[in-house]
Amino acid sequence: MPQYIPEPSKFRRCLSSVSVPPKMIQGISIVKVTNNGRTKPAYLTLSDDRFTIYITTSKLKKNTKAGKMEVPRPFLKKVTSIGSNEDETDCQSSIDVGSIDRLQKGQTTMRFELARKMNSRVSSPRKSLSTDFLDLDPDRCFSIIYSGERTLDCMISDADVSRDDVLHALQVLFATYTEAKVHAGNDVVLLRHIWVDVDKDRSDSINANELTGILYRINLYKKRADTDKLYHSFAKMMGLDRNGRRKGISFENTVTILHKIKRDSWEFKPVHNIWFHLFGRLMNNGKDRVKVSAESFLKKFIWQKQGESNVTMEEVGDIFRSLNQLEVAHVATNLHLSPDDINASRFIDRDRFEAYLISMENEIFDPAAERFDATCMDRSLSEYWINSSHNTYLTGDQFQSRSSVEMYMNALHRGCRCLELDCFDGYRDVDNTPVPMVYHGLTITTKILFFDIIDAIKLFLNSNKDCYPIILSLENHCSLPFQESMASYMICVFAESLFIPDEANLHQPLPSPEELKGKILLKGRRISDKKEDYYQGSAFDTDSDDDSAIEDEHTAERDDTPLSPKSNVSRQASVSFSPELSRITIFHGVQMNSFEESKQKGKDCMLSINESRARKLNRVKEYRTEWIDYNKTHLSRVYPSGKRVDSSNFNPIIPWSKGVQMCALNIQTPDAARRMNDGRFRQNGNCGYVLKPPTLILDTKSTPLKLSIKVLGGTCLPKAKGDKKGEYIDPYVQVSIFDISSIDGREVAIDKYTHPVHKNGFNPIWQHDPFKFRVEHPEIAMLQFTVWNRDVASSDTFVGSASIPVSCIREGFRSVHLFDANNKRNGAFGCASLLVEVELKAVTQEIKMW
Repeated sequence: MPQYIPEPSKFRRCLSSVSVPPKMIQGISIVKVTNNGRTKPAYLTLSDDRFTIYITTSKLKKNTKAGKMEVPRPFLKKVTSIGSNEDETDCQSSIDVGSIDRLQKGQTTMRFELARKMNSRVSSPRKSLSTDFLDLDPDRCFSIIYSGERTLDCMISDADVSRDDVLHALQVLFATYTEAKVHAGNDVVLLRHIWVDVDKDRSDSINANELTGILYRINLYKKRADTDKLYHSFAKMMGLDRNGRRKGISFENTVTILHKIKRDSWEFKPVHNIWFHLFGRLMNNGKDRVKVSAESFLKKFIWQKQGESNVTMEEVGDIFRSLNQLEVAHVATNLHLSPDDINASRFIDRDRFEAYLISMENEIFDPAAERFDATCMDRSLSEYWINSSHNTYLTGDQFQSRSSVEMYMNALHRGCRCLELDCFDGYRDVDNTPVPMVYHGLTITTKILFFDIIDAIKLFLNSNKDCYPIILSLENHCSLPFQESMASYMICVFAESLFIPDEANLHQPLPSPEELKGKILLKGRRISDKKEDYYQGSAFDTDSDDDSAIEDEHTAERDDTPLSPKSNVSRQASVSFSPELSRITIFHGVQMNSFEESKQKGKDCMLSINESRARKLNRVKEYRTEWIDYNKTHLSRVYPSGKRVDSSNFNPIIPWSKGVQMCALNIQTPDAARRMNDGRFRQNGNCGYVLKPPTLILDTKSTPLKLSIKVLGGTCLPKAKGDKKGEYIDPYVQVSIFDISSIDGREVAIDKYTHPVHKNGFNPIWQHDPFKFRVEHPEIAMLQFTVWNRDVASSDTFVGSASIPVSCIREGFRSVHLFDANNKRNGAFGCASLLVEVELKAVTQEIKMW
């Protein structure tokens, strides 16, 4: 029997033609910064296929016979997180191009911060120079942020190599990969991602033993005897003799094995049932259906089931052409239509229909809502929800975690446009210049320089000149000289990017995000003769407010006392405010007595309200109405209770429902509330500004909905945290609705659960009745899917999630693309998805007859 040789994978070769500096292939000398801030010489080498970046302590050798790079075994990839104290100085690492999130110039990560501190210590005349520190030139330093928020931090030490050339090459590689990925099926993308790890002998082929490793990595359990039988029967079918089977099968044939595994479950697989249910089991010639026409696809699926009545036949033709160019497994049932074949726009087979079902084009999140809309950015700032962060500098809990400038970069890149800085007196440098510090007062959190934060924000602005306004919420605990130092530094660094309000129109209606594009806005305290508005000499600007004004029979005992006596200190201290800092501040933090009184103040006055107080306000109907009315023209900000020492988050659904623009969350904590926030601001291109619905601006009424969700299956679900090692997962799905009660305005959270699927994250199938929900406020409510791994020995572990505003849901058979704990969808999470069936129906008003 002749050996079957499929067409070589185009996806695996998609980066081979990208031009890179030759030394990237040969190995570039770098200085690598380790987790504890030490610096070590190393080499950065790009693999021959340009998919993998190796960081090694010695230069990689090339096998002249095989023409391939020799990578030492075992090849370790140390997994660490922000704030970890683990040392990885002796470990080698690799980064897959598909795992890259972004590239950063300069020294804006925690490791670089630690390196600078170490430099100051070893440079002390009392200590001899340590070999654990090598000088770092900021103009040659850069960071690769990958696989969530892991970082590779280094400096190009090779004098013949330009940092900018290396970064440009990596950017081109990532862009090319992203474009090529669209034209490859999930099985191809997933196998390519893990291939370098499972092909242990570097033969570019997989034997029976290595196939077991593949199934382990993709979370599909099979007994070893069954795996061996599968491998050998398939290899025989491919025409391989005994010697050929020992050597192994190719990448392309391995993709086909993965397809065969899925095909064997088709009798139970949802796609199988959907295919026959929509289009019929038999074609016109009486044979089993192996393809569907564009006309049937449009009428029976797109129009009738998906409810997309605006889609045309021409658009379906484009979809079909794209699907028929998709690289999938080579199986006999595929149509194999070339792009220039007239039938490429007229028919697709079942594999390509399945590819469409789980594609971005068929995502549950409406792409029209996800796209950036420049036409909606000309309204007053008060008419937007604004992505906001609380105590942005912290990497962990509120009491003893590290502070880091890196957190500001992470916040900005994830779309946060309101950042918080808790500013305190620091020290005076050699020039006697006051150097303010940022940290959490009256705790043992570490301290970082105010100037470093401003430099990092400026660095972000330099590469994102058209970003919408960034609000810096300054919690000011500084004495007058340090305030003046803050003001002068921001004026110098931000220059024209700093918005300086005009006193003449300071109290006029708020400008729009479009008018403020590329600007920095300051929120703090301003000096004024109006004592009732401006507390000069009596209080700092803090996230602590007195709620005595709303204490009545409707409210419970106070529960907003911080862990430390921060609020008491702020009320007792007497300070002066810098006229210069006051001059450049646009938003003035004010104390609330009542919403009616607060409305009489200028539009530049901003309320900061503790979550506990916000909850109390929400309990009283009159306050709920007044708060919505206040937020139509003024800004307010809600922040977590001081009792949340663990940096957990409050549910933002109540403040959102009252029109609060800024729900300041602890973004370092990936809990359900933070994930809700990620889903909310996925709208409008993740620009950080989402226009509030008409119910919060024009007083229109909500129309309740009936929502039905049936989780059908999943694909390519990784291990927890995207780890390479660990047990096979037993995934189950939590489906949650977060809404507001139409009776008393309280938050409503409803959870439904599927059953766990035993040891199968590759293609789990769930069979259950649809989950039914009644959504009272669809314009505010959030739908959240969370995949967990059932662990009988300990608490269940998080796998991935997706949050979708109910107003952005599309009905029909839809894919749900899952994100990791850092709201990233790359690396091991690049293909992780669910397949669900969604039904939406407006609740008709019941008319009682009597």
